[in-house]
Amino acid sequence: MRPWRRLLHACACLLAAGAMLPAARAAYPDHPIRIIVPFSAGATLDLMTRAVAEQLAGELGQQVIVENRPGASGIIGADAAAKAAPDGYTYMMAPFSVLAVNASLHQNLPYDNLRDFAPVALVAAAPHVLLASAQSPFKTLGELIAYAKAHPGELSYASAGAGSSAHLATEVLRYMTDMNLTHVPYKGTAPAYSDLIPGRVAVMVDGVGAALPRIQSGQVRALGGTSPQRVPVLPDVPTLAEAGAPGYDVTPWYGMVAPRNTPAAVVDTMNDAINRALRSAALGKRFADMGLQPRGGTPADFGAYLASETAKWREVVRNAHVTVN
Repeated sequence: MRPWRRLLHACACLLAAGAMLPAARAAYPDHPIRIIVPFSAGATLDLMTRAVAEQLAGELGQQVIVENRPGASGIIGADAAAKAAPDGYTYMMAPFSVLAVNASLHQNLPYDNLRDFAPVALVAAAPHVLLASAQSPFKTLGELIAYAKAHPGELSYASAGAGSSAHLATEVLRYMTDMNLTHVPYKGTAPAYSDLIPGRVAVMVDGVGAALPRIQSGQVRALGGTSPQRVPVLPDVPTLAEAGAPGYDVTPWYGMVAPRNTPAAVVDTMNDAINRALRSAALGKRFADMGLQPRGGTPADFGAYLASETAKWREVVRNAHVTVN
């Protein structure tokens, strides 16, 4: 081959290789992203995830789809997330009950909460509130405690499912106040409210975001917040520690994880997008309206926090004798 033909051939090969580079190195993300929510639609976790997904779509330039996979205290959705392809297109947004507590409540989980997920970001702290039906006689936590002690076994409490944030928060309160309450688990908060509002169950703990419209409409009464500080959107509602359970502090949180072995660069891209979203005024307002407190930080920060929370709740579950039976 003559030298000039060799040169033309080499240039053609380089051009062909260059033409293939965009396909080989397509910018992430290049198609829609899925976020699994391991509980039903309409709860605070779901509302928050949809607000975050909307903001992430703008940050990443791709559609972000929320997929509800409820059941078995969040285990069904978590298992699906753990076994998804680690390609950066499937994530899970979950509460502390799924990410840090289920390991202490359930034997033989189909995944390991610390080994089978890649931490992405701590997204929000989610103060909850203890609710009673507006039809009930309970206007304060003190009145509820007094009645429960005078009528042991008569009162029941609802939750979004065994092992849910609401179940854990109420069990810790029951243990600290020595109340005799019977747990009635539901498949999500919507059916639980259908029994709480008319007073068929006495009380329920729920996230402020889902509870607030029902409080404002007069359907339910707020007896106290679960966090150590009052919730800004409910300034007149005392904390449960103030209301009659000194030292009580259960502040649920929500975080995002990816399947194990998701590339670190992809995890960092999603983490950056989440942190930018959490700093936005639009999402900040939506969080405030739901009573949520934005968090953020690095994947390493969240990984360390997840490990510490898993250890902490192992102690709480044992000391408070919390079970899912």
